[in-house]
Amino acid sequence: MSRLWLIAKREYLSYLRTPGFWLSLMIGPIAGLIGGFGPTFLEHSAPAPRLAVIDLAAPTGAGARLQAILTARPDFKGQHPTAVIRPFPAQGDLAAVEAQLKRSLSDPNGPIDAAVVLTGAADHPEVRFWSRDVADNREVQSAVADAASTDLRLNRLKASGISPALLASIETAKAEVVRFSAKHGKSGKAMHDIAPTLAAFGMAFLLWMLVVTGAGILLNSVIEEKSNRILELLMTSASTVEILAGKIAGVAMLALTVMALWAGMGLYALNHYAPPGIADELMKGLTANHAEVWFLAFFGGGYLMYAAIVAAIGAFCETPREAQTLFGPLMIVLTIPMIFMSSAIRHPELPMLRLMSWLPPFTPFLMTARLASNPPLWELGGSLVLMAAFAAGVVWFSGRAFRAGALSTAKLTPAGFLGVLVRKEA
Repeated sequence: MSRLWLIAKREYLSYLRTPGFWLSLMIGPIAGLIGGFGPTFLEHSAPAPRLAVIDLAAPTGAGARLQAILTARPDFKGQHPTAVIRPFPAQGDLAAVEAQLKRSLSDPNGPIDAAVVLTGAADHPEVRFWSRDVADNREVQSAVADAASTDLRLNRLKASGISPALLASIETAKAEVVRFSAKHGKSGKAMHDIAPTLAAFGMAFLLWMLVVTGAGILLNSVIEEKSNRILELLMTSASTVEILAGKIAGVAMLALTVMALWAGMGLYALNHYAPPGIADELMKGLTANHAEVWFLAFFGGGYLMYAAIVAAIGAFCETPREAQTLFGPLMIVLTIPMIFMSSAIRHPELPMLRLMSWLPPFTPFLMTARLASNPPLWELGGSLVLMAAFAAGVVWFSGRAFRAGALSTAKLTPAGFLGVLVRKEA
């Protein structure tokens, strides 16, 4: 046990003392903030598209009505509008106008970014939407389609003899929806309902980052010591189990250090910069139904499972290039739960997601993401036991592979790797 602790301590301190570790520690939260808020910031920082409404259906007045409906929409108002209406002096018939639009939209510095051309009769209008690119301005196109449909419905109601006053009341009529929670009764912004979901997503994403980061650190460490023959020297004074367990424990201590420091920075930011009440609700979400206990349990099993695999991979590789060929498929497996993470939060009871939560490689991430939905205890405990059993098997196989790989100098082949797993030790 003392040798295991010495190996773990050496592994821990060797990375803790490097400037790169502390640089990565600071960059992690920054990268998380950029990933979480970057797309929204970019959308808000971009100028609103300039939209022209060109009415060739005169004298129906369709263009003026469409423009009035669009400018009254909430998403065309405010600080970050979906689009702004701009004039475009188009002249001639449809072919001439669209030729002018094509020339103008082909110019990146043109006066408009999109245009709506209205043709046809009042009871059967044709709306032609022009943009620089088909993929551009999808929100504007959707808003134009909704506004044109609204105008068509109002015109048909008016043609049926409905008075303008009644039309106005129909247009402004909106049902008031009062939100209630089965847990908390009447709710306003329902932050107390959203907080567990945010906390579960944060914990699942943090777990994934820690596993990936720890796996990368462990892989590089084993490859470096294997190529420098340090592993062979260690095996003269410690058993394979002690070396493997010490390395895994050392990197686990490093991951827990990162977790503690990130948690401290997050709590400080919540207490000092978050709006009043949000910090308390998020803390309640983190501790609801003992979520923090389950998070640590799934983290322990998931980290042990992947760390053992990575250590075995590193023991067989002399160079990072060789490791990449084996680590690549493992990263694909790690990417799969991230693809389904948002679905696990929005629809945690989907049969497919519940099934995937029982698959040990995905269990730590998907079950953590589903904690906000309060899964039954038998499902949490059963998936944890299954993952623990799978992790124990992985550790046993990885131990054999680690010993054989640490002593091997031959080039890694699929047949040689499989032979290690079935060969009896002397």
